Amino acid sequence: MSLNPRRYDVRELRRIADAPRDGADGAPRERALRRPNRNRAEQAARSAAFTELLQRQRGARYNGEDPGDRPYLTAIPASPAAEREIGEWLGYLVDVGGHVRSRDALSYYGEIDWVGDDAVAALTRRLEGFDAPTRDRPFIPADHRISLVSIVRIASCASDQ
Repeated sequence: MSLNPRRYDVRELRRIADAPRDGADGAPRERALRRPNRNRAEQAARSAAFTELLQRQRGARYNGEDPGDRPYLTAIPASPAAEREIGEWLGYLVDVGGHVRSRDALSYYGEIDWVGDDAVAALTRRLEGFDAPTRDRPFIPADHRISLVSIVRIASCASDQ
């Protein structure tokens, strides 16, 4: 029996060699397949967002503003950049937590003085314009950090005018 390498049937060769079958396709695995580390991308995005947050606060400090003043967002800025940031942020909140959790999160941000009362009311009214997600989950601390960065971005749109 001669074997032509162009006509190899891998399954037949493994059966002939009586190789152990560990994988889904019956292929032996020398080591387990490594799952891609999606956390690295998330960590890089968060790191970039926090770097931006620090730079914006540093810029406010140099311009004579006090970056520690709360609430960070007292009113919704009337600019296209602010509208875009608001749309992305509220879309993220609804995609992650749904309408009810997003409304609760906005109320929470008002309680801890990240967002002023008028801004909370305006943002809550805008939530209804977003489609309900197919799945939602409770917010985790990373989601609230993303919200803080978004709030500072929106507030900086008012100072850019």
